[in-house]
Amino acid sequence: MADQEQNNSGGFSKTTNFKWLAVGIALFTVIGFVIPTPTSMIEKAAAMGQNLSADQIAANAKNVQIIIALLSACVIFFATEAIPMPAVALLIGLVQLFFGITEPSKIVSTYAHDAVWFIAGSLAIGATLVKYGLDKRIGMLVMNICGTNTRMIVVGLLLGTAIPSAFINEASIAPMYIPIAIALYTLTNKNTPAPNLGKLLMMSIAIGCMIGAPMSPSGGARNAIMIGFLSNVGVEVSFFQWMSMGVFYTLAMTALMSFILPLLFKPEVSDLSEAVGILKSDLSKHGKMTGKQWLVIGIMFMVVFMWITDKSITKSLLGFSLGLGGVAIFGAVLYMLLGLTSWQDYEESVSWGVIILYAGAISLGTVFRTSGAAGWLADSIINTLEPLGINSGTALILLVVAIGASLTNLMSAGATVAVIGPVVLDMAITSGTNPLLVGVGLAISTSLAFWLVIGTPASSIVYAAGQLEAKDFIRMAMLAWPAALLVMAAMVIFYWGTVLQIPAMLQ
Repeated sequence: MADQEQNNSGGFSKTTNFKWLAVGIALFTVIGFVIPTPTSMIEKAAAMGQNLSADQIAANAKNVQIIIALLSACVIFFATEAIPMPAVALLIGLVQLFFGITEPSKIVSTYAHDAVWFIAGSLAIGATLVKYGLDKRIGMLVMNICGTNTRMIVVGLLLGTAIPSAFINEASIAPMYIPIAIALYTLTNKNTPAPNLGKLLMMSIAIGCMIGAPMSPSGGARNAIMIGFLSNVGVEVSFFQWMSMGVFYTLAMTALMSFILPLLFKPEVSDLSEAVGILKSDLSKHGKMTGKQWLVIGIMFMVVFMWITDKSITKSLLGFSLGLGGVAIFGAVLYMLLGLTSWQDYEESVSWGVIILYAGAISLGTVFRTSGAAGWLADSIINTLEPLGINSGTALILLVVAIGASLTNLMSAGATVAVIGPVVLDMAITSGTNPLLVGVGLAISTSLAFWLVIGTPASSIVYAAGQLEAKDFIRMAMLAWPAALLVMAAMVIFYWGTVLQIPAMLQ
């Protein structure tokens, strides 16, 4: 009975579900070894290098097939929580090793990405903010603005996470709001059982982080990658031009999700006056901000400034940039050097499972791209739809949006843009379609990673809190994902085309 209860709980406490484990293994076997290698995979493998022998081409094609099989199995494992999430992340590397796809000396490098350092540093910074009660102060600022009505608090959480996520990576934002959401749920749940309230508050944090990132170039790596691609084809995008194009999506999705989330996770209580009152009373006991608290928040602002200026000021001073991960780890280490926190604090408060999980997702995205599997999948989708006459103008932009919104649920947003960005921009230029709309449309569409726990770092961080299950993301996505596609269609057709008057076709 204890094992069953553990398997039915949320977060990283789940154990193996052997039924779904068998389904995932069977799917991997059928796709990877039973089905003959498609001709298109062989052609893709042949195009990956020059002067390849027939055996090398066959081996590369088989690697593509195995990676597609691994991706399919991982979707099953992530969606059903068949095995613990960090185990899936480690299994990704083991499959690469056992089938000779990645050499043992190189397997660690597929996990060791700057983004993993960034997640680790951001979680450590968030843990320090929580240690000094700054998360409660930030959360109560939002509560004071929104009041005590549950639906208004949802709106506050959506905006309170979305707006900063446009300028600071979501991995830093989510940990700041999770403690206040847990406190509201816990205090309410003491008197009235409120599991839906806990799900609603947590999902609001995850969604807010997702829909805020597209609003500005600094909202995520995928935005910076796309700006670089656009520059390569002669299209320069300013910070404020991107914001003018992305703000519609963030505001429209905030309004839409403030309606959808309470509909899907109907809260048991409509007013949280008692819980908010207790939090305010608890916070008032701490009095005014102390010197250490000001120092903690000052370092946090310094880290944010370094993130924003890493490619400009930092690079000009040092001759090179530190990367988002380097800056985040610097902040985490600085807290320890100044005696504000200890390594034990990080051991106890940082969710290391999230770091392993995201590292595994990075590894999958890396091998998905380098093996040619991502290119094969992108080409297959585009080639299938091209005969339908949707390869230029507004139709092409909407096609790219749909492809980006689909692939981002299978690999990271940055990897999605990196893989198909050059392909779709080339299609845009060839067909006379405005590459600005195609590029920005693709980047924004990668925020629709609603379906799986690994969709975004914020989803993984929120999931680790234990209030949500993987099926809650799927339930949410069944309604929110198509609704978000409609929002993007309205953005492309009406907002970009009519309000901003950006032409879909080049003159």
